[in-house]
Amino acid sequence: MTIPDKLREGDKVAVVNPAKRLQSDMSKGLELLRSWGLDPIVGDNARKEHHLFAGTDAERLSDVQWAIDHPEVKAVVMARGGYGTTRILDDLNFDALDKYPKWFCGFSDITSLLCRLDNLNIASMHSPMVASLCRDDRSDESFRKALMEEELVYEVKTRKENSLGRGVGTLIGGNLTMICNSIGTSSEIDTDGKILFLEEVGEYIYHLDRMLVHLKRAGKLEHLEGVIIGDFSSMKDHNDTFGYSTMEVLESHLSALNCPVVYGFPSGHENYNLTLICGKPAVLEASSDKVTLSFR
Repeated sequence: MTIPDKLREGDKVAVVNPAKRLQSDMSKGLELLRSWGLDPIVGDNARKEHHLFAGTDAERLSDVQWAIDHPEVKAVVMARGGYGTTRILDDLNFDALDKYPKWFCGFSDITSLLCRLDNLNIASMHSPMVASLCRDDRSDESFRKALMEEELVYEVKTRKENSLGRGVGTLIGGNLTMICNSIGTSSEIDTDGKILFLEEVGEYIYHLDRMLVHLKRAGKLEHLEGVIIGDFSSMKDHNDTFGYSTMEVLESHLSALNCPVVYGFPSGHENYNLTLICGKPAVLEASSDKVTLSFR
């Protein structure tokens, strides 16, 4: 696994938008990156609009390829998520990362890119994006620390639903919809011996059940070292009610796994969104007193 170098003051950061068009101003996020001593460079097409997307497929592809190939860029921070990354993912050429490794940072739709990088043995960050910075100080500081400092350790409150234990492995995951969508593609998630992180937003509860059944049938819930359940935000029930709550669905599929399972980790589509490092060795410890996640 290639672990890109930590950033230092003066380092260039590319800002690109491979998915949905911007619906909010990035100025506060860009200013925050500058306050850390970084030099954000916005891609030529990041602010464009083409139907739902931030420019045409060709324009978004051009920006991401530019960021990959740029010899001075040390990190690529996505402007936002939404939908659109998978439309360009298989046309990207990642060869330059052998010579110019860099962090790729984002969440939601960007999960497909993070999984693709994991398959290429390149670490990445499930993190806030430029348009979602400056909403929560704890999240901003978590992202800064992940980018610029060596140690990253989280301690959160335990929950009665947790399955206790200790797991050691690299972390992978993100948005559940995008993870299921990856199966059978170049970005298919590899979960063997890993700590799996899941989050979701705005889905019907029966869709959640269907996706977890899909992961189970595809063998993605076997041989795990741990499971971290982040925010499952704004979940919905159908008019013809499914009959189970979000937590009941999650527990029904995860409680029997032979590894620690922790719920309510603050990462996902809420403002409190801690950065997770995909592909870097991690230790998950769930006790009756607390949950600790540390990256080596």
